[in-house]
Amino acid sequence: MDGETQLSQPTIFDFLWKHGTKFSAGIFWLTLLGGYFWYMRATGLSAQEAALGVRDFLGQSARGPLLYVVLYTLRPLIFFPASIMTAMSGYLYGPLWGTVYALIGGNLSGTLAYFIGRFFGGDLFDEEDADASSFMARHASNLRRNGFEAVMVMRLIYLPYDLVNYLCGFVRVPWLQYATGTLLGVLPGSLTFVLLGSVLTSESNSQRWLLAGFSLGMLLLGLGLSRWLKRRR
Repeated sequence: MDGETQLSQPTIFDFLWKHGTKFSAGIFWLTLLGGYFWYMRATGLSAQEAALGVRDFLGQSARGPLLYVVLYTLRPLIFFPASIMTAMSGYLYGPLWGTVYALIGGNLSGTLAYFIGRFFGGDLFDEEDADASSFMARHASNLRRNGFEAVMVMRLIYLPYDLVNYLCGFVRVPWLQYATGTLLGVLPGSLTFVLLGSVLTSESNSQRWLLAGFSLGMLLLGLGLSRWLKRRR
């Protein structure tokens, strides 16, 4: 009896497996903050001056766009909002290149989160093993059968980006359907936030209003497309 009780007690490995993602995110954040404060002390800059230096490096250095894409790709591991990263691209690189870099980084980060979800999901909702009458099994099966359109609708109605990524991996939506649905579905949303970020660096009021108007137009376009797709289904 004591042996069975001992076996049932959680081990340190069970704890690390359950909370490993949180620990990784915490270590990553502490590393970033430590590097930032080290940079401040090494250069003798204030917090504001150091932040401007990082902005100038990302926006003006030849390696800046590559670093931005890498940070965007790793973003799901530190739970940093995708919307802020996308708006930052417009702020740093303008509407055209900002959209390009945001789409590359956004799709790579989505793919990373998808495969993380797929790894942890395993065969939990396998049609052959799961109870076909259960709520989750039915919806997981439906999501797999209509992956492309379902992913597009979820992107167009601005559901939390990482929630969709992990969910699609968890229930094993076919990757090609997930990837194409994401690529097309995030276009209006990416343009919305990139243009919004570009407003902050506009040189004239007329340009700011124009970019803000296009940003609002992309938002409404995405919502309109999502309603059309849901009606068609």
